[in-house]
Formats: sequence, C-alpha cells, structure tokens
Amino acid sequence: MSADEPAVSILIATRNRASQLPRVLESLEAVRIAARTKVEIVVADNGSTDATGAVLKKWSAEGPGRIYVFAEQQGKSRALNRALAVVRSPLLAFTDDDVQVPTGWIDAIARFFAQHPHYDAAMGRVALPPDLSDPDVLRRVRRYRGAVPLFDMGDVVCDVDDMYGANMTVRRRVFDKVGAFNERLGPGASGFSEDIDLAHRIRRAQMRIGYMPGAVVYHEVDPDRLTDAYYRQFQLRLGLSSFEMDPSASHWRNVKGLLESVVALAWWSVRGVSSRRARARSRMIRHADLISWHLRSGQERHAAFGR
Repeated sequence: MSADEPAVSILIATRNRASQLPRVLESLEAVRIAARTKVEIVVADNGSTDATGAVLKKWSAEGPGRIYVFAEQQGKSRALNRALAVVRSPLLAFTDDDVQVPTGWIDAIARFFAQHPHYDAAMGRVALPPDLSDPDVLRRVRRYRGAVPLFDMGDVVCDVDDMYGANMTVRRRVFDKVGAFNERLGPGASGFSEDIDLAHRIRRAQMRIGYMPGAVVYHEVDPDRLTDAYYRQFQLRLGLSSFEMDPSASHWRNVKGLLESVVALAWWSVRGVSSRRARARSRMIRHADLISWHLRSGQERHAAFGR
C-alpha cells in the first residue's frame, strides 16, 4: 500500500434519504478526521429519485477522501458492488445510513485487524442508541426481536458464523476469492441476507470471521417498524431471502419451522408470555405463507412479493 492510499474504506449504500443524509455524512466525516489512519468514504446512491444525488455530489466536491458512486438499478447489493469497484483500501468497513457511528469506530477496527491478522472479516457490536429511554419503544424492540438488527456477544474476541451490514469489516482480498454481493439478495431485491450470504461464502472458502467487541455502532429505531404489520413483512422477506440463498432446502425448512412455531405459539399462550407468543405467531404466519408461495408458479411467486 502506497502512502497515498487509504488504510480503511467506509462503504455505505443509501436510497431516497436526502433529508437525513447531511447528518449521516457529517458523522462519517467526523469518524474520518478522528481516525489515526488514512480513511476514504464511499457512498453509493441506490437509484434515488429524490435529492440524494445532489446532496452527495455537493458533499463529494467539498473535501478529500469522499467518493460518490451511482447505481441506477434498485438494489443495495448492486450499489455496494458499484462501491467495491472503486475502493482502494485493504480493509473495507460497512455500515448503514440509519446507524450512528462513534468517532473511535475506525481506530477500533484497525486495531482489531492488526492484533488478529488471522481473521479475514469481522463483525462488531450493534447496540441501541445510548439516549433511547422511551419504555414503550424499548418494550416493542424486545417484542419484535430482529426488526432492529442488534448484535452483542460480550467482551471477548471469538469466531462467529454470520455478519450484518450495519457493522462488518472485510479484507478487500476476500472479495477476489468469494465474489461480490449477491444481487438477488438484500433491500431492493429479496429484502435481506446479502450480508449473511457473504459470510456463508467466506466460511465455505475456509476463511475466518471474528467478533470485534471494541467496534460499536448504534442503530436508530424507527417506531413505525415496531408493528405487527411490519413484522409480518419482515418475517416474509427473511423467508424469501432464505429461499434465494438455498432454494433446495428452503421448502422443508419452512415445513419444519411451521410445526415448531405452532408448538411454540401454544406453549407461550399457555404460559401467558405475550411477547414470545407474538413472535411465534409471526413465525407461524411466515412459514405458512412461504409454503403457499413455494407451491405457486414462478410468475405467481414474483407477484406475491411485489417482485
């Protein structure tokens, strides 16, 4: 790596968030400035139809280490692949446009990979914002587990199986071996799992993923997503993404999941634990809908999910 090349690239995809972007970009710039190593920020516009493009063009022209790319066709994976084509750093740090990133984030990532060179990728902590105190929102976060993608395995470095795009870092050479993001997966396509799929391919290639407890980000909470209606769609998209990742195993996995969720629904109903009952009911609906989806023709499948 030459002196002119950055040591870490921050990659983020965004779509139709022109009003929120200035705050996100300001926080990323604070991270870049605070880092003890050279950092570039690559923001990929995922085919926005609002003023996102204008915001990013202005931002990229106002300072060094700022790169704006555009992926016309909708799909987060397409946008991230467009960003991968221009990054220059050996370490690629991914986050999302609804995440708060503290200024020490990059230093924690760089320190982790310097101390643990045997890891090819890593997943950091994803926590709730420290200032979130509304008891109703906190209750609904627990009720609709997974709708806010939190991740915390404690304070000890260890191997992990999966990664989530809110706070994952991958050595650039890994993509040369396992390929780019699967464009059938993720927001704008199946809905989820472009990050999970990447993690699975990394492990199948006999490479290791570590847990970096010192690299923490804070995921914003949108109360509109903490509802029964959204959680059902969330579960369906998870199932569709699972099908896209492994069609041959998906049908029987849903049959098994339906039976298990029916038993869980009955158990938690008897116990009177409403949050667990609600999650079991959502899983049951998800698996039943996906079994029905499997039995339809290809054209009907796409129509059922608005694809």
